[in-house]
Amino acid sequence: MHPVHDLRRIDLNLLVILDALLDERHVSRAAERLAMTQPAVSHALGRLRDLLDDPLLVRAGNQMQLTRRAFELAGPLREILGGVRRLVLGDDFDPASAELELRLGMSDYGAWVVLPALLPILRREAPGLHLDVRQASRLGMAEQVARGELDGALGVFPMLPEGLRVQRLFEERFVCLCAIETLAGRQRMELDDYLAAPHLRVALQQSPAEEIDSHLEKLGRRRRVAATVPHFSVAPGLLAGTDMVLTIAERMLPDDLAAHGLASFDPPMQLARFDFVQIWSETSEEEPARRWLRGKLAQATGRT
Repeated sequence: MHPVHDLRRIDLNLLVILDALLDERHVSRAAERLAMTQPAVSHALGRLRDLLDDPLLVRAGNQMQLTRRAFELAGPLREILGGVRRLVLGDDFDPASAELELRLGMSDYGAWVVLPALLPILRREAPGLHLDVRQASRLGMAEQVARGELDGALGVFPMLPEGLRVQRLFEERFVCLCAIETLAGRQRMELDDYLAAPHLRVALQQSPAEEIDSHLEKLGRRRRVAATVPHFSVAPGLLAGTDMVLTIAERMLPDDLAAHGLASFDPPMQLARFDFVQIWSETSEEEPARRWLRGKLAQATGRT
């Protein structure tokens, strides 16, 4: 049979439902998103399973997970649907009237630095936009961007999968932070004093804290960690009343250190500066909504 005739046998509306199911991983939530009834979406899922010869969504405990085939379909499906929208609606993107969801990956550092400037821009210029922020490891976010599960991601990415584009947003550096009394009138700490002090460490999978410990390891030295937390944003507020030292990205410092009983100083070793970037899939390079969002991210970080 001619391939066009094969396509005529397929209800292409099923692809829209499949996109929602792969995104929500929940029949009821997909139904709500599509303004359909739950039985109708369940019926469509059954048809999709028959059509693709794959269960697509499988139950694991109290949650539904994507099969391997479903993971492989997610990215190409979003690109196909985006192409159909551009074919029917044209390439013009009007943020003021657009009703859509865009998904960004970032750590709480990225949220702390970027969102206070970005969200007012989005609310003012694109009130119908839903921004869904998600967090994962560096590699996890990069892979999700490559698969089309995220529209972009922000962070520090020394290595990236093929097919991703990068824009440098700003350069960042490490600083040290501690309670004022910990410095005891000094302006800084020497390396031996720094290593002897108890440290508050922020530990995420593949976080910048690894660069600090890796650098010390190259020097044949090691810091003494007294406490470990998983969030950059809470760490500075944990130092008052303790003798701990925190080494953290400069943009995480509170505005008025003295008012918080804190003091900052330069690290007693040469820690390399690092680039904070945004990444996206090259297949979405010309997609109007994502291109617009990338421009707003650059604006929010002072890149433009």
